[in-house]
Amino acid sequence: MEAKNEDPRRDVILQAAFKVFVTYGFRRTSMSDIANAAGLSRPGLYQHFDSKADIFRAYVALMKQTTLKAIETAFAGEGAFKDKLATALDGAFLSPHRLISDSPHGDELLGVNKEIASDLFADWMQGAEAAFSTAFAAEAQAGRIDFTASSLDPESLARLIIDTMEGIKMRMVSLGDAERAITDLGRLVAAAVER
Repeated sequence: MEAKNEDPRRDVILQAAFKVFVTYGFRRTSMSDIANAAGLSRPGLYQHFDSKADIFRAYVALMKQTTLKAIETAFAGEGAFKDKLATALDGAFLSPHRLISDSPHGDELLGVNKEIASDLFADWMQGAEAAFSTAFAAEAQAGRIDFTASSLDPESLARLIIDTMEGIKMRMVSLGDAERAITDLGRLVAAAVER
């Protein structure tokens, strides 16, 4: 993940914890494992986090920051809307899934996410919806997309994308399936609104 926390030590802990989680799984990882991976003592780790659940939640929050920044960056500057949208969809949805799916404990980590960070994930999706809506409004204002031929507007298109992503995630058999579905989604959206 690219986003950084204000406290560099905290960022080191989160990056180290993620590596340990994907290597051993959440349940088998101890605070000692995380402390060792981060180059800290256990007491030093406890100065930053109370539990591995707190660390996991902080990492989810970091992923949210990173993916929202990916959406914003994808739509910054000039270029074709369809290319910006493809980059944003990859950064917001596929990149985080690649990090977890490539791990032998990906299914467990996704389950833990639902158990201890579902509120953060819901907030993450609301943030993504707002980021897409803002980007679509800016693209329309710049004349790169046009909503007049459809019954869509920036907010409804953003909501539709988030809802579709949730559906893709629920039906996903493999990451390749998700990549194909997201590519199709990007093409469909671009065909509907791109000038």
